[in-house]
Amino acid sequence: MSDVSVLGLGLMGTAVASAIVEGGREVTVWNRTATKAEKLRERGADVAESAVAAAQASPVVISVLTDSAALRTALGDDVRLDGRTIVNLATGTPNHAIETDAWVRERGGRYLHGTIAAYPKDIGQPGGGVVFSGPTEIWNELEPTLLLLGGTTNHAGDNVGDACALDLGMLIFYMAAEGAFQEALAFASAYGVSPRRLLNHTLPTVAILERELRDSVDRVEKGDYSTDEATIDTFFACMELATTSSYDIGLRGPMTEGARKLYQRAVEAGRGADLPAALFPLLLEKPAPQAD
Repeated sequence: MSDVSVLGLGLMGTAVASAIVEGGREVTVWNRTATKAEKLRERGADVAESAVAAAQASPVVISVLTDSAALRTALGDDVRLDGRTIVNLATGTPNHAIETDAWVRERGGRYLHGTIAAYPKDIGQPGGGVVFSGPTEIWNELEPTLLLLGGTTNHAGDNVGDACALDLGMLIFYMAAEGAFQEALAFASAYGVSPRRLLNHTLPTVAILERELRDSVDRVEKGDYSTDEATIDTFFACMELATTSSYDIGLRGPMTEGARKLYQRAVEAGRGADLPAALFPLLLEKPAPQAD
């Protein structure tokens, strides 16, 4: 028996397996394309012929396959997982984690879900890591091994879907912000402003944004959205100007238009004098039922 098996040796899976090997654990690996396992074999890992064989080789099985469905397919519905803990690092929804947890437990195993908020090069480094959710007793038992994945590795709680909810929530912000910045670069460039000039103009606002994000959470927790500073009316007016200016040059940026529509919705709901944090309760409202 090895200590840990790793299923899936793409860029991230290889990084995960490498970090565990470097941490001194005995590791078994499996990948559908077997040649991807050769470098790890050279470093002392055992290579299994199938996912099931890899699962049988270790009490802890870390899946870095494409998604939860790929994990279930690789192992097969007839597999028995008695005495095994499945640690699934696939990006997915909270429901995916809940469903896979049930699938694993039905086959005698235990389950922990993890989400990776890092690039492969960050795995095993102080600034990289994985957020896990699932039973605390499993986390406590596996913590010394899982901490090999990076210095930010932590346990988010017993609710197995929490890691996915945290990850996707972060990605909604991070990836939308990345897309918005590319749209801003295109906008500025169309008006003759270089990308570097826009970057230098934008970077000082990052610290301001951090301050406002923290304030938003405070306001959401208190349910107090009053302000004597920038209101939703102000944000809507700015996005109206940005949309008009974009149309003037034939640019139809979805991020700008989406933000304009979001603030417009709040204005029409009577929240124009509030902080942008007032979007939070508005977004949680269920749509009114449609008349027959």
